[in-house]
Amino acid sequence: MMLAEEDKLHFLQKTDLFREVSQAELKAICDIAREVAYPPDYTLFEEGTEGDSLYLLVDGEVSIIKAGTEVLFFNQKGYCLGEIALIDNKPRSATVKTVKPTQFLRITRHDFYNAMAREPRIGIGMFRVLNDKIRRDLEIQMSSIRKEIAQEESMRLAAEVQQSILPNEEIAHPCLASAGYCQPTGRVGGDYYDYFYLPNDRVAIFIGDVMGHGFHSAMVAAMTKSCLQTQIRFDASVPEVMKAVTRVAEEDAQTFIYMTCCYAIIHPDNRLEFANAGHPAMLLYRAEREEQLASECHNNPNVLELKSSFMPVGISMTATATQYYSTEVAWHPGDVLVLYSDGITEAFNPASEMYGIERFKNLLSKKRHLSPAEIRQEILSDLQAHQQGESANDDITLVVAKFL
Repeated sequence: MMLAEEDKLHFLQKTDLFREVSQAELKAICDIAREVAYPPDYTLFEEGTEGDSLYLLVDGEVSIIKAGTEVLFFNQKGYCLGEIALIDNKPRSATVKTVKPTQFLRITRHDFYNAMAREPRIGIGMFRVLNDKIRRDLEIQMSSIRKEIAQEESMRLAAEVQQSILPNEEIAHPCLASAGYCQPTGRVGGDYYDYFYLPNDRVAIFIGDVMGHGFHSAMVAAMTKSCLQTQIRFDASVPEVMKAVTRVAEEDAQTFIYMTCCYAIIHPDNRLEFANAGHPAMLLYRAEREEQLASECHNNPNVLELKSSFMPVGISMTATATQYYSTEVAWHPGDVLVLYSDGITEAFNPASEMYGIERFKNLLSKKRHLSPAEIRQEILSDLQAHQQGESANDDITLVVAKFL
């Protein structure tokens, strides 16, 4: 709908740009302000293009787009767009698009200069608008900087927390020696491993992989460590520890999240007791080949895969709580136990080929005579050789334990 001259004059008088000019001067401006209307999603002007007009919003709504991201929306009548183009030959600093059918009054640079030459007071309104925009942009920028600083501080603290929950020392036990490694794909991740010394000369190893990466996943991993330390003081049995970890994911996390994990107890009487909830199978290299393994591991009969028997914690297919139980296998001196996250087996090379479990098992068989720290380094070096410079897309966690 076209504005009547009286309505146009009234509209211009209400704008910051022209509210201090006289009626006669306002009439001259009214004559050069052309009405234009555009449909939704119409690009008024694009970032980086040359501008020669300003636009006063009469009715509708526009979005301000910076570097491809919508940062602001405006529907305020009289709002001024593109005024910088009238006093500066630099390209447009942002893209402006209509959100819905939108009407403007458009004034070209040529007409505006002619009007200002006749009435310099028009420039006062221009300076007011520019001053207000500079203040607002400064406030937006400072707010953005404060948010970035807060986020950076949160990520720094999360990274510190994640590092602090990892073991400070490797296992020192008459039956076992270890070497662990954890590298998040970003600054922080959701992988976590730990060692626990239990009564009756037992040792426990835990490894977990929380869904996703970043601050929240790292916090859930930290909550899991706290839960484990408390639970193990009262009851370190496999079923009770697994139930405690499940409570972290289902109750304490306060949002949907799941975690794959594996908890293993090494007994001095040559028993390995464990439960695996959706985590990659632990690998147990047998120093002495046992006949029953040949039928289970055709490609590498000396390496046994200790696979998952349960869903990841936080995921339940029934209304009833998961009834955890432990599985036992024997261990012998010289055996090697490897716990790891799928960031290893699912690592890709430039040809989109995964590292895979068979390559992992073959390497373990070849390097089983080395120390845990040396086996760990051989695995990481072979993984790096496979990736050929391809960046990791998941956290990488690895624990090598050798029975003595």
